[in-house]
Amino acid sequence: MKRIKSISCFMMLLIVCISCSEKYDDNKYFNGDIRKIEDNSGVVRKIALKSVVLNGPNYGYIAVYDSLMFFLNSKLPNHFYNIFNINTGEEIGNFCNRGGGPEESAAFGPISQFFKVGNELKTLLFAPHEERLVIWNITQSIIQGTTIIDKIIPYAWRDENGGACYNEMYLRNDNILLARVDPFPLNDEESTLLFYQKRTLDTNKALKNYSIYKQAIKNEEAPVIPEAFFASADVFKPDGTKVVQVIGHLPQLNVLDFETGQVVGYRMEGGDDFSVFQGKRNVKNYYVEVQADDNYIYALYWGKDRWGMYEVPYVNTIHVFDWYGKLVQKLETDYDIDKMFLDTVRNRLYVTRPKADDVYYLDLDDIFN
Repeated sequence: MKRIKSISCFMMLLIVCISCSEKYDDNKYFNGDIRKIEDNSGVVRKIALKSVVLNGPNYGYIAVYDSLMFFLNSKLPNHFYNIFNINTGEEIGNFCNRGGGPEESAAFGPISQFFKVGNELKTLLFAPHEERLVIWNITQSIIQGTTIIDKIIPYAWRDENGGACYNEMYLRNDNILLARVDPFPLNDEESTLLFYQKRTLDTNKALKNYSIYKQAIKNEEAPVIPEAFFASADVFKPDGTKVVQVIGHLPQLNVLDFETGQVVGYRMEGGDDFSVFQGKRNVKNYYVEVQADDNYIYALYWGKDRWGMYEVPYVNTIHVFDWYGKLVQKLETDYDIDKMFLDTVRNRLYVTRPKADDVYYLDLDDIFN
């Protein structure tokens, strides 16, 4: 009887120690509370994607606004973007010139946001090589058949934030810009931390930093490079109040509120925690891509061992969350997915495939009706 009691006490102590260790790792690295995600979403819902037929060279990062589909197309010789009319499938034209001229660039980042000024559709593009932002007038470009740039804004970044580059950018209003600042390696064992900033658009002034993590992870034995410990995909909420970050190597999403500065992590119950980055433990791949509207978050999920450099996994599961971390639905599509873009005008989630130039979409009205 005493032996049984001793074993029971030992097991309880072990559970407490494990729990404390997990909590310690969370508090050590994460700059907010972490809440458990209960999987009450029911059975996985199988979804048949609908095809988009396009007549022309569609390739690269996708963006969509109503009837217009954009590709950041590396196969174009003299331009960065080509645009298609979804209704007809026809190519409208090629825009945003490659080169070193006054309104040309060596590289442009993907489109992450569209906005309207009056009846004209526009977007903000980041040109890192020239250290500037460009406001591209899409409506006038289509009408005139050439690239119309409304404004070029000098936006130096190499001397800002220790040389870390901006990635995602979101224009919250006429002069407030939200930006993701990416990590970069300091040495073989350590990198800087990813964080977000609120900046002015016209004067390039940092107004506030938002930290997701407290400190970097140092582990030369880990199977991933230092800047990949917190690797993630993210997307800004369309109303500009929040950003969601889905983590590549943990079953977790983080929601940062720009109004309060609070960050909350939502982790799948029983899933890996930050201790997985210690020693030589196996590190898996979890979330790959993410899109969102003002109501829901759509996260592309893998949840298995990491794939090799030249492998292309068949990823076709989408986890649907609300903005409070509740897992609402799990979807399984009939094709694998590479990139996604959510068009809030037609309420469609567009996807591309990793080994083909095909484009498909998921009608979100059908999901919630």
